[in-house]
Amino acid sequence: MKLEIWYLMNPLSRFELLAERLVEGTFGRWFAGRLHPLEVALQLARALEDAQVLNLRGERLAPNIYWVYLNPEDYAALRQAQPTLPEDLTQSVVELASQAGLVLTQPPIVEVHSAESILRRQVSVAARYVPPESVKAGGTSEMDAQTLTAMRAELERAPDAAPFLILDGRRTVSLVRPTVALGRSLDNDVIVDDARVSRHHAQLRRRAGRYVVYDLGSSGGTLVNGDRVSECLLQAGDVISLGGVQVIYGEDSPTPPPPPGPQDTPPLPNTQYPIPNVK
Repeated sequence: MKLEIWYLMNPLSRFELLAERLVEGTFGRWFAGRLHPLEVALQLARALEDAQVLNLRGERLAPNIYWVYLNPEDYAALRQAQPTLPEDLTQSVVELASQAGLVLTQPPIVEVHSAESILRRQVSVAARYVPPESVKAGGTSEMDAQTLTAMRAELERAPDAAPFLILDGRRTVSLVRPTVALGRSLDNDVIVDDARVSRHHAQLRRRAGRYVVYDLGSSGGTLVNGDRVSECLLQAGDVISLGGVQVIYGEDSPTPPPPPGPQDTPPLPNTQYPIPNVK
């Protein structure tokens, strides 16, 4: 019951709460003392959260391909102690997606690989949604370390424009960090000293170069352009209300590049991570 109340007060913790629930069952006994079960569950839950997509019907789709990377020593020991680990993790993904209210368009694929770049007793998880017709039957190819690093960088890449907040109609705060906390408490990144604002009121999180505002269960609520939200993708010019205190989200346009010279050729399109054609 306490966990349920805590979740209702802090919606950002939804996937973390689901991860904690996951380790209460057999999940916690799969890792032969080499990995902390909660860390594995949290990595799976965060990959599920970060790689979910929204289709044209407004449904949130869970990623359907997962790559779990372990240190080679841990990998060898775990595969010997738990030969069915990929299948077991697949069932855990199904359980996480169901409890999170995400739609699985097909049974997910979970691959477990060794990687020298992963330290002992640590784990790294990457996930992607791929249209079902594009997934090869029987599994997927291993994601190399360079691709994995590029995927992480894409999730937290800096915006093309320079985002900022305007407080009190005059104070400007540049947004440069992937996560920005707003509230009345002194431990926030942006302190809003007003009794209407909760101690920890809202948070901005960067996702693929865009900022999303999340309400942290505040007493006065968070509104964007007059509509109460629990989370909302921000656009330049949006007015955020923190319990009645207005904060403006803005973006400075980047400096345009110089016109191409006669010998210049247009850059190739970035096709490494095309946007899924979700129907």
